[in-house]
Amino acid sequence: MQQYVILTSVIFIFLTACAPKRVVFEPMQPSAEKGSLVYVYRSLVMANAMTSPIVLLNGELVSKLESNSYLHRYVMPGRHVLSLDLGERYTGNKKIDLNVKPNTAYFVRMTSELRFEMNKPYTRIFNLELVNSTVALSEMADISADGKSKSSSKEIEVVADVKTDGTEDAGFSIENTRNPFAK
Repeated sequence: MQQYVILTSVIFIFLTACAPKRVVFEPMQPSAEKGSLVYVYRSLVMANAMTSPIVLLNGELVSKLESNSYLHRYVMPGRHVLSLDLGERYTGNKKIDLNVKPNTAYFVRMTSELRFEMNKPYTRIFNLELVNSTVALSEMADISADGKSKSSSKEIEVVADVKTDGTEDAGFSIENTRNPFAK
């Protein structure tokens, strides 16, 4: 009987130790030296999940923001513009003006959706909206630390556009392909 209790206890301890730990989001505190905090977060959604918009702060690249992730930046008090670099094929509120006050945290939620209308191609929409801290903290509690580390530690490689001089690539030609249905 005693062996059964010990074995059950060991199995219980082993299983609870191996269970995944949920890391709850803990906001950082703004400071006088570093400035106020601006968080941009994106919950897990299926619409446009494969698109990771580039976030710009005052026109400068901050990071890509993947689905179910967030990023933060310290900013000094004053006027700042937060925007998304998405291109012309996306619509929505892709820019937000912030009048940052000292020692304050700001939370900006990025939402996305697909809209289907009759006789039109679907519309991809991204929106930025300023939300109060209570709503943001409850929504960000579902974003794991893994999501944060993916977006904040990932460096964006900026590659210059490759210019072509009009010559064809000698490695590929339509004449060299074979029709799989031909006899």
